[in-house]
Amino acid sequence: MRIAIFNWRDIRNPAAGGAEAFVQRLSESLISLGHAVTVFSARFPGCKPEETINGVPHIRFGGKYSIYLLAFSCYKKHVRGRFDIIIESINGVPLFLPKFAKEKVYAFIHQLTRENWYSGLPWPLAFAGYHAEDAMLGAYRKLPVMVPSSSTRADLIALGFRDVGVIFEAADITPPPDADAKKEEIPTLVYLGRLTLSKRVDHALEALKMIRARVPRARLWIIGDGPEKNRLQRLTRDIGLDGCVTFFGRVSPQKKAELLTRAHLLIVPAVREGWGLVVLEANSCGTPAIGYDVPGLRDSIKSGTNGILVPDGDKASLAERSASLLSEPRSLEELSKKSSANSKKFTWKRTAESVASFIEHGTRMS
Repeated sequence: MRIAIFNWRDIRNPAAGGAEAFVQRLSESLISLGHAVTVFSARFPGCKPEETINGVPHIRFGGKYSIYLLAFSCYKKHVRGRFDIIIESINGVPLFLPKFAKEKVYAFIHQLTRENWYSGLPWPLAFAGYHAEDAMLGAYRKLPVMVPSSSTRADLIALGFRDVGVIFEAADITPPPDADAKKEEIPTLVYLGRLTLSKRVDHALEALKMIRARVPRARLWIIGDGPEKNRLQRLTRDIGLDGCVTFFGRVSPQKKAELLTRAHLLIVPAVREGWGLVVLEANSCGTPAIGYDVPGLRDSIKSGTNGILVPDGDKASLAERSASLLSEPRSLEELSKKSSANSKKFTWKRTAESVASFIEHGTRMS
């Protein structure tokens, strides 16, 4: 098949995140299966209009916002009559390709914003954003759609979507060699992700305060950056956690793998996730996860298999279960081994084969 994939950004964009990493690796894997793939995305300062990244051709057009206005002209110039299908990767505002594309369009919806609107905006704007999202996605209701979790699938089914397939993601992470894959002597939790309101990193800090009442040496590593960083650093000082919380900021893939391997437990207190790729990344490094029972995380965390789920927003439960695990080295070691074994089921080859199969057969509901 000749496949055109549209995504707002690409992997080289300075603002690239999980959706961009997914599109890049999916494209590479589809090509390895014999398909032809080209990625279309917005330009950014200093970029090349066209380039090939790890064997994947990229064509850039428009800018951060003008990409929406220029999608049709890009389609006419580069896509029409040259590809068999189009995959539109949606992680925010869509390009509305089905409105004008002649080829069959498939959507990959990474997540619905839902509760995240209310965690970052005042009520009137949050209400408007929540319902505008539903209206925008309505343009895709009759199309075949791929999603990364059963939770997101359920959200779309509730909106009237009928043909929705779950495509599991894989993790791009290489744990250190066995000789270097040692856990810290000090009980260590780790947070990995953007520092935004919707990620509720303050819950991790407040939980650590409670954890230290039972595990006095416990500490927290925070990997990632974002607009909440300064507030979180102030909160760390205000609740007396100076010296036991480290903000690493953005790190290299090698450093991320090292820190995830050395930590004992990943803490994930987000409002919701599309799936929770950070869980798989930690599991691949032999580190189980503890998180709230919210959409996405209830798909990626299976209690007793690769981590623990606790009631949404219950910081006391988050702290209590974390402290219990950190206080029981044998149980934690067993869960770590099971987490590592479970992570091996997720590969990019499997992801690409699932996408190709969905395109061929679909999963239409009766």
